[in-house]
Amino acid sequence: MSKYILFLLIIFISACDNKREALGADNEIRVICSNIDKKVLKKYLSLIFNDTLYTPEAEPYYHLKFSEPDKFNQLKAQSMVIVGSIKQDDNSGLKLMNQLLPDSQFKSTLQGDPVILGKDVYAKKQLLMIINARSEDHLMSSLEQKRNQFRKHFNDQFIERQGRFLFGDDRNTLLEDSLKSEYGWTLKIPWGWDRIKNLPDSNFVWLGREMPFQWIGIGWIEGNILSSELSAGDFIWNWPKDNYKTIQINNYKFELDKTNHGDTFAYRAQGIWETVSLKESKGGPFRSYLFYDSVNDLTYHLNFLIHHPGDDKSIFMRQMDMIIKTFRASI
Repeated sequence: MSKYILFLLIIFISACDNKREALGADNEIRVICSNIDKKVLKKYLSLIFNDTLYTPEAEPYYHLKFSEPDKFNQLKAQSMVIVGSIKQDDNSGLKLMNQLLPDSQFKSTLQGDPVILGKDVYAKKQLLMIINARSEDHLMSSLEQKRNQFRKHFNDQFIERQGRFLFGDDRNTLLEDSLKSEYGWTLKIPWGWDRIKNLPDSNFVWLGREMPFQWIGIGWIEGNILSSELSAGDFIWNWPKDNYKTIQINNYKFELDKTNHGDTFAYRAQGIWETVSLKESKGGPFRSYLFYDSVNDLTYHLNFLIHHPGDDKSIFMRQMDMIIKTFRASI
């Protein structure tokens, strides 16, 4: 039996069936440990949760919020919780770990893999990580092997919780149906999003919402223009100015890499956009996907961006990424 399942069974034996849904923001990870262990755990977790959005200032995808072990009962129902201890004498984190884990698991984590993951332990829609290591070296030795696995679990948690918020029963289905009728392709559109502009025969649809200011642009062109990374990059670079008219891409932190949109190969670009006119002086992060639909012989460009000066942008960018990934070309 895996450690993951064993941990769940142990917890669920004493858990109630009527747990409430987990609390807290989906970009906050509550880390519960003693002050003695904070430095090591912060170093370890920062190497896992190192995704950064440039807005143009660097903004983390996750905010690590540390609390002492005596706050455990107040925080155990948060959506993403990490409880950690590096074995030392007179350590309040170690005392909490002894309370949480049965003796057999307490010993097995010190001797083997120091990290356990569990879902829905103290609340519904919750992800809980237990870290019980005998030393910093013991903890760090598991990092390379497990880093991507941990990142995936926390990303899946974000998508699951945000998906219910974005794609519930109150989606803008009227706009979804209208776009499908006009263009054949489909996109799940959350409540609050509306069509800003689409010009007849322009092969461009512009969606948006406010508070904060967000845009999604969808364009398409006949044929396959993905002959090279250079041609794809040039197309993406010029597309905002050609279609939105008022904005352009800045070369600061511009990145172009290869990825997938669904099962289809795609180029992904991300970086900073800015207004063409210096008088308006707006800007922020953007992301684009460019891929070829061989069934319809069309190249699609999916773009989204945000303007939200002085406030958190990463959670909205991740929401728009989820929206864009619901795009399906006509068959």
